Amino acid sequence: MIKVEGSLFTLSGDSYTYQMKVDDYKRLLHLYHGQTIEGDASTLLSLRDRGFSGSPYEAGTDRTYSYDYLPLELSVLGEGDFRTPSLVIEQEDGTISAAFRYVGYTLYKGSKKLENLPSVVIEDAECLEITLEEELSKAKLILTYIVKDSSLVRGLKLIASSKAITVTKALYSLDSLFGNLDVTYFEGRHCGERSRRRATINTGALTFTSRRGATSHQINNGFILSDSDATETSGNCFSLELLWSGSFTFFAQKDQYGGSRVALGAGSELFRYTLKDEELTLPELLITFSSNGFSELSIKNNRFIMNYIRRKNSSKLVNPVLLNNWEATYFDFTGEKLLAIAKEAKKLNCDLFVLDDGWFGKRNDDLSSLGDWFENKDKLKMDLSELSDKITKEDIAFGLWVEPEMVNEESLLYKKHPEWALKLLNKAPVRGRYQLVLDLSNNEVIEYIKAFLDDLITRGKLSYIKWDYNRFITDFYSSVTEVGKIEYKYMIGLYSIFEYLNVKYPDLIIEGCSGGGGRFDLGLIYYTPQSWLSDNTDAIERLDIEFGSSYLYPIATFGSHVSAVPNHQTHRTTPLYTRSSVAMLGSYGLELDPTKLSEDDKAEIKREISDYKKYASLIKDGDFYRLLDSNEASCCMVVSCDKSKALLIAVNRLSHGNPVDRYVKLNGLDETKSYKLNGKVYPGRLLINGGLLLPFTFQEDYEAVRLYIEEL
Repeated sequence: MIKVEGSLFTLSGDSYTYQMKVDDYKRLLHLYHGQTIEGDASTLLSLRDRGFSGSPYEAGTDRTYSYDYLPLELSVLGEGDFRTPSLVIEQEDGTISAAFRYVGYTLYKGSKKLENLPSVVIEDAECLEITLEEELSKAKLILTYIVKDSSLVRGLKLIASSKAITVTKALYSLDSLFGNLDVTYFEGRHCGERSRRRATINTGALTFTSRRGATSHQINNGFILSDSDATETSGNCFSLELLWSGSFTFFAQKDQYGGSRVALGAGSELFRYTLKDEELTLPELLITFSSNGFSELSIKNNRFIMNYIRRKNSSKLVNPVLLNNWEATYFDFTGEKLLAIAKEAKKLNCDLFVLDDGWFGKRNDDLSSLGDWFENKDKLKMDLSELSDKITKEDIAFGLWVEPEMVNEESLLYKKHPEWALKLLNKAPVRGRYQLVLDLSNNEVIEYIKAFLDDLITRGKLSYIKWDYNRFITDFYSSVTEVGKIEYKYMIGLYSIFEYLNVKYPDLIIEGCSGGGGRFDLGLIYYTPQSWLSDNTDAIERLDIEFGSSYLYPIATFGSHVSAVPNHQTHRTTPLYTRSSVAMLGSYGLELDPTKLSEDDKAEIKREISDYKKYASLIKDGDFYRLLDSNEASCCMVVSCDKSKALLIAVNRLSHGNPVDRYVKLNGLDETKSYKLNGKVYPGRLLINGGLLLPFTFQEDYEAVRLYIEEL
């Protein structure tokens, strides 16, 4: 609900209030966000003369009113606020100052789709649009708010007049009078993404930036603000997530009077965007609130993502189990070898065979041919159409790996169009995986990519594409785009290609990837229903990656596979049942060579695939609960929305002599129901409040158990 009372704007979701007010000087204050309240929260403001805090010129002799400590919806330089700003604008004369004044508002029903940007479109959502105007340049700032369930979506658009302005920072800020807050963030590295970390907001600034041209393995662009004592099941917490896949900036700080400011938005220090008689639309920000801890927050947030953000396609393949040949063959294969793998995959009850890197140009290693997207007939001994026909004749769908954003210098494409690569003038480029990045701010490059994808999809009769991105941008120079605009325009170009594919091929499944989880974010999830979670396929390390990712993303979006042992990243050997159980927490698949499996392993994998298909709709549509996460064991549960059934998965990490008993409380079930598991009946209240003695004593490291729980 959105309520406007004079200058007071109150936005109310299922369990939260977000309140703003236009002050006497036409600045927009941010009064409150948190658990539901009534009335005008401006009564919480403390107005008194504070030394060395300047006041607006219009305030005259009133020194009790200063933007140096008041909570603001928009924080800029030049208005007496010395905290870190969220919006920085250079005027035409070079001064760095902005003064945005309230102009008016509009209420409407149904949120609007943004052009070539991920956007939350909800027909019945209540929406508010507030217009501000900058005093000197007459630029307009449009702030949008979409209210739905326990979430709020914010938008920001700058419209420049005939007077040029240069934007060097444009973040969403969230001010609070109450500074006793923690920030949970998700850091990592390649093969070790999204480890959960928690820090208290203090004076100074806690800052995270990706200047890699992508979200990155190192820090995700989703964060959680919480009470300092918040837990999985108690405490107030907000999640903040950008619908964006490029460089970004986040900061959190406590001010001199105990308040806090948090900001998040697109762009790094490299962002510098000059506007004149044009507009700039920034990516949207999703905010979700819970007053009952991280678990409820994750569930509310992930339901919103599944309902309103994650792409829904019309593929005939429902929850398909795929086999990808990468760890089976790497670059060493022939067409006949691939066909043999596909035949075995079908016998195992897989629905889709995916041909990974090495099928094109003269690609026999990772040093050549990116950009030359035609099949390597010398290797395959057949063309793409023939290979596809032979595979699909086995009643298994066919998919293909591509890396459209990249080019090798030895490729035919680069020799013809060296200006299409992002690289500095008069300086040797920085290589990553021995490749360069194509300039997706260039429309010629975009049209080239669309054309070769059309060709591959048509000739290959593709049901699926794995879209990879195996290096970050280092050389920010374009032959067609101003340097400061590359971060933004590159991503707009990428999104335009995804939009083109989704419209033209509505039944095509696209799986995002960036060396695993280097670009795992809501921007990609908007266009691709699943993304490869990590290049690390080890079951034990995957648990950490899955648990960390689950705070902000639905497990249905996790690309997750059973791989061979010893594992290719950690050299660890884990039981097949454990590898399969961990892979079930996502879009299940295989990453191995089935022609090398024993008959016993083939039979077990076939049983595991059958089990996954039995649980697939529950995993995709259910709610994920983190029940136990320690160095010794992990336990989680997926519960159907009506709480009639659940799947519990527990994995032992380390075994001990004379082990202690392990109990887990099965949060997520219904206290009023009775449940059947392992042939016994348990009251819901007992399972939730008393817990369950895990029905096993682990005998070995890496042992796992799955329990199917059903309402009686």
